[in-house]
Amino acid sequence: MPASSAKTVLETAASTSTCTPETVQRKHVFDIRGYSQHKLLGPNVYISSGAFAVGGFDWNIRYYPCGYLKPKYVSVYLELLSAGARVRASCDLTVVGQRPGAPSLVSRTPPTLFTSDLSRFAPSTSKFVKRSKLESPSWGLVHGDRLVIECVVTVFMSPTVATWADGPDEGDPPSDLHRDLARMYESQAGADVGFLVGGQGFRAHRTVLAMRAPAFMAGVVGGGGLGFSSGCVDINDMQPEAFDALLYYIYMDSLPAAIRDVDGDRKRELVMDLLAAADRYDIQRLKLICETALSKTLEANTVVTTLTLAEKHHCQRLRQACVQFIASSVDQIK
Repeated sequence: MPASSAKTVLETAASTSTCTPETVQRKHVFDIRGYSQHKLLGPNVYISSGAFAVGGFDWNIRYYPCGYLKPKYVSVYLELLSAGARVRASCDLTVVGQRPGAPSLVSRTPPTLFTSDLSRFAPSTSKFVKRSKLESPSWGLVHGDRLVIECVVTVFMSPTVATWADGPDEGDPPSDLHRDLARMYESQAGADVGFLVGGQGFRAHRTVLAMRAPAFMAGVVGGGGLGFSSGCVDINDMQPEAFDALLYYIYMDSLPAAIRDVDGDRKRELVMDLLAAADRYDIQRLKLICETALSKTLEANTVVTTLTLAEKHHCQRLRQACVQFIASSVDQIK
């Protein structure tokens, strides 16, 4: 009998997967006035910046005027405040030059695992900059008894991995998640948190807020320190129309027609209010949408106000549009 041979069956179908890193980045500016008075605190004593949110986590900046364990140095740290958190992040700490042409000092920390114990601080050294160098007039880092520290935090979120079969499309039905969220927004069925904005009430779902806007959920609903009226969270720093647009975006991932279809000063006012909220609650895509909308409505009598807003909320795209508009229309701007 002939010898039997093994038979290999080769399947022609293949599959592909992609891994896409996701990052969230934000800058915080710590403006320290009265530099000389803070030095009187002595070594190993720090002052903290206000807390700020990046990637759904809370952070602040620790500044030791007379150093931590190293009295000849100034020590500066980024600190993770969120309890029980584990997050991978990098940071750039910069002492900003105060005079025209003065250089800035930058300390870069590569991606590092921050946890709630001693590893919640970065960088790992207390030798941030020598005080003699910091105070040297030739460097211009301290001017008018003022020191400015900028901190850019980049949070590395869990990467998105997608896998699909190569070859002909099997005809999977399209996702209807957006319709489900639209029904939740319109019907308010199961809404479990209320807001009072300018005398107008709004309802929402905690799970949707936590999924789509974690910094908003943590800072407004779960942050405490806000007033409550009739079981609602009081929002005092937004107009009702802008807050309604914020909720609409959280559910729909787009701006409502009430914002898109308004023209002139009213639209600009609402979009500026919405941009400030998007920056405050770290909703980056909404912030970019607002930047684009404002860039298309620049006028000679409003560009300076818009540029001020862009500087305040670190909107590079909007700032560039304002600068270009001013350069091309300088004779029209008062």
